[in-house]
Amino acid sequence: MFTVPSAYPQRVDPSIRPLQQRTAETDREALRLMRNEKLALVLPGAMRDNNVDMWIHVSRPGDLMEQYFGSPGGYLIFADLGETIERAVFGGSAGTVEDIDVRGSMNLARAFHGYNYNNSDPRQGFSVPDVYDEISDYVAERDPQVIAVNFSDWLPVADGISHAQFLRLENILGPEYSSRIISAEAVITDFLTRRTAREIAAQTEVLALARQRAKQNLAQVIPGVTTVRDIGARVYYSATSKPEDTVNKFPPDVRYFLPNQDYVLQPGDLFVGGGRGEGDLGTYMGFAVDTKIHAYILREDETRVPDFLQEVFDKAIAGQWIMRDHMKVGMTGGESLAAMVKAMEDAGYIYTPFIDNGTEDYKMIQEALSNTDKPGFSIDNHAMGNTGGDVRVEGPSMAAFRVNTHNLRIQENHIFAFEYMVHMNIDERPGYPLAFNISNPQVVTSKGVEFIQPPNEEIFLIH
Repeated sequence: MFTVPSAYPQRVDPSIRPLQQRTAETDREALRLMRNEKLALVLPGAMRDNNVDMWIHVSRPGDLMEQYFGSPGGYLIFADLGETIERAVFGGSAGTVEDIDVRGSMNLARAFHGYNYNNSDPRQGFSVPDVYDEISDYVAERDPQVIAVNFSDWLPVADGISHAQFLRLENILGPEYSSRIISAEAVITDFLTRRTAREIAAQTEVLALARQRAKQNLAQVIPGVTTVRDIGARVYYSATSKPEDTVNKFPPDVRYFLPNQDYVLQPGDLFVGGGRGEGDLGTYMGFAVDTKIHAYILREDETRVPDFLQEVFDKAIAGQWIMRDHMKVGMTGGESLAAMVKAMEDAGYIYTPFIDNGTEDYKMIQEALSNTDKPGFSIDNHAMGNTGGDVRVEGPSMAAFRVNTHNLRIQENHIFAFEYMVHMNIDERPGYPLAFNISNPQVVTSKGVEFIQPPNEEIFLIH
């Protein structure tokens, strides 16, 4: 097992030299490359596979697509001309989108930004609404049969256009082309979840940095001094805190047994933590972190994790290998979930499909495991990456409580959190099963699930 901190200095292979720390310039270059490759390699398929001839994206401050488009003004339009996807912008800047083929006039940009909106002086060079004919003429010349626009009643990243902006777009397009508008949900979902090599590299880098920071945080834990809040911990088990002393004040939750942020960590505590500061790292290229690292504080005369805790952990991490073969490119989220559930049940686990309410889910496992020594499990292999928002609904997610994405297919280079829970009764806490939350973002390729960071394999020891 890995001991934190180590009592012996590690030998460093002289042939392994760490890379120089990245700079603002290298980050700018990487982000520009990521954006350009996404538009060149992913956009055509995202549009054509969803039978979309034209995608009109209308941005406003806080748009979740800013990661790829920057902050364009007016309308950013992608039109499928057959051999190429034409890029046009009307009403302002193109944001960070390069190689624009068609640009609207300065007068149109002025009109979009309210410049002399009620102008009637012909010397000004334009009048409203006539100036919008530039857009309506552009669309009519290309005659798209299906026009995707970024509005949605459920997907935040596809709902950037305001109500007023949408009404104006309908007026500009006219009745015929407005009748061809559909939501850009499918296009945006595929555009985001079909990852390029540079995106996978960015996700891998932020995971590695977060993992190292978590280890550093764990190395600083001082039993009897460090609090749960200090290192962003979630306590699963405490040798000194009994359920009868805590459950009336803090109902047990599948995510933690002691939610008190001011609780001081003690010898005999098992917890997941060390993630303080992950949020800062997760802003790198917009990619997030959802890695769970488990730790145990050794009691006097202990040299390893007690057997009853290790047994549950071993059952928990085994799920990674049981489920790994059941997430493949081309499967829907629902198909993958069903295959993983069957594989786990065949291996002797009891399925407890969570509803994503920690205290109610804990009651579920108490009932399901009340008369058995078998382990239970629940799955939440959710899509993630730089897709915006904490709900992480962009792309297929394999969870009982994420049914709105069960119809989506796993794409090549699908980034997801390999996250699930395993719970099991322990004699040391009768009636209150021990639950482990296993989570490590990984990627699905044509080869299957590939690990871009180490899977959960061990409990880190703290002296």
